[in-house]
Amino acid sequence: MKSGIVTCLAFIFLSCAVVAQAQVLDGHMLYNTMNSTTTRLITNEGQTINTWYCTARVAYMPYLMPDSTIWRPGQASGASMRGAAYGGRIEQYNWNGTVIKEFLWSNQNHQQHHDIQPMPNGNVLVVSWERKTREEAQAMGRVNISGEMWPLEIIDYDPLGDSVVWEWHVWDHLIQDVDPGKPNYGVIAEHPELLDINLGRLGEDDPPPTGDWIHANAIDYNEARDEIVFCSHHMHELYVIDHSTTTEEARGHSGGNSGMGGDILYRWGNPQNYDRGNSGDRRFYVVHGVNWIDPEFPGEGNIFIFNNGDRPGSGNDYSSVEEIIPPVDSNGHYYIAPDSAYGPEEPVWIYSDPGTFYSNHLSGAFRLPNGNTIACEGTSGHVIEVTPAGQIVWQYNCGGQTGRVQKYALDFLGIEAHGACVPDRCGLERISPNPFSRSTRISYYLSTTSEVLLTVHDAAGRVVATLANGVKGPGIHKAELHARGSTDARTLPAGVYFARLVVRTPAHTETEKLVLTQ
Repeated sequence: MKSGIVTCLAFIFLSCAVVAQAQVLDGHMLYNTMNSTTTRLITNEGQTINTWYCTARVAYMPYLMPDSTIWRPGQASGASMRGAAYGGRIEQYNWNGTVIKEFLWSNQNHQQHHDIQPMPNGNVLVVSWERKTREEAQAMGRVNISGEMWPLEIIDYDPLGDSVVWEWHVWDHLIQDVDPGKPNYGVIAEHPELLDINLGRLGEDDPPPTGDWIHANAIDYNEARDEIVFCSHHMHELYVIDHSTTTEEARGHSGGNSGMGGDILYRWGNPQNYDRGNSGDRRFYVVHGVNWIDPEFPGEGNIFIFNNGDRPGSGNDYSSVEEIIPPVDSNGHYYIAPDSAYGPEEPVWIYSDPGTFYSNHLSGAFRLPNGNTIACEGTSGHVIEVTPAGQIVWQYNCGGQTGRVQKYALDFLGIEAHGACVPDRCGLERISPNPFSRSTRISYYLSTTSEVLLTVHDAAGRVVATLANGVKGPGIHKAELHARGSTDARTLPAGVYFARLVVRTPAHTETEKLVLTQ
């Protein structure tokens, strides 16, 4: 297999000098091509495990959940704001392709586009445009504008309550240095926590031009830090904001774990945006697919980025996957020196292959649990899996333009949820009450004596309780999950959980959702 170029620094988490028996991750890949209505889960050999035939054309990428459902943003009919990758219809499908939850974020002044992010508590983060008129933009200090402006908003949607429970608007965190008589006037270099309203052309990549300003195209959530990261095509930069705030705090400049309200906590990729650098300090040339590396994966907590590399001129364009370690102080807050840009100076790991590896837009990459990286060249739909040393060990072509893809290990909760056993002869029978506030009873049926494992997982797939582990005889069996209020209670927080039953004979795995209320 062809190997790409990998940069390894002294502090890299894995040694690039030694690669033992480079192995592809044994797992399944989830993807859909742009503008299609079909989502597929495939094996390493390209065999289709499941196909979801959806009601709307995809807006970007799907997400597989621990209960074998998928969340997927799709295009809403009649959308009044139509830029690149517009969506507006967010749907959850079960394994059999039935819509079990849907909501619209598409109206005259608000329009979901590009990405969503399912959260561990069962909520969904949504990337959206917010319509502002030319007059509103000028009143905030925007110059050289002839039409509308569509700044970014992020909403936190609760599917169970069918409501928005938190929101953040970049419009609340602007700065300008052109008119002292208008709001947010200041010295841009003194406020890296704010975004210059006069950055960027509007709709530069959308024919015909729209008001799409920031063009955020990917979002991720860090549960441990309660933070959100997103990236911007037009600003060539990534941003981190605080999610621990209230909505009111998110409008301001104080509150939350950071004490900074909804201001930008960290940014990287283009320091000239906040007058702490010049064109020579710029790192990104279009950027997509930002995410944190998952817990317990090599490099956990670091930030992963697909740098499209659409550089000025022609002949020097190439993409790269870059991993960075943001600098934090002793209190865990992001650190920036008074007169310099945010670090680090260099990524801790890079994959690139100039002349071969390139996509000027779309695209993304994820770290895998075995330390490999899966990367999608979105414009061609070409997917590769590379080792830490940059060796390509697996590749696949999706057959069309693809936003991003994800790959899941074989033991990912829910992948194997449909085994050989007939459900009415063995499997989960009943969970009652559900939803529950203190405890619930889980019943399951066995057609023959078998080894059984019954576990409860949180929405991130972590085991929070083991209710059965051993040999059980035929018939109905019951197990109690105590979440709070008894001597053996686990004091679990409210949220979505999953009961998982594994039966060895006949082979069967099944998952059901639990909802623990306040």
